[in-house]
Amino acid sequence: MDEKTKTLIDKLEKEQNKLITAMVFISEVTNGLIIHLNGFENEDHARSFADRLMKNSGIDYKSIKELMDLPTIH
Repeated sequence: MDEKTKTLIDKLEKEQNKLITAMVFISEVTNGLIIHLNGFENEDHARSFADRLMKNSGIDYKSIKELMDLPTIH
């Protein structure tokens, strides 16, 4: 992919991501952290965002869908 295409894709992703909101819950008892993200256009947008978020954080992860072929719960 050339640099011009990459720049255009990055710009489009930033526009999409402006619609995302987050609620963060911290448990003082368990030192746990729950982040609820909302506002994705579709499942692919959410998956792409999650992949980038986890990669940028340095956390190695596999989605539940990758680990088990479970149906989506609505």
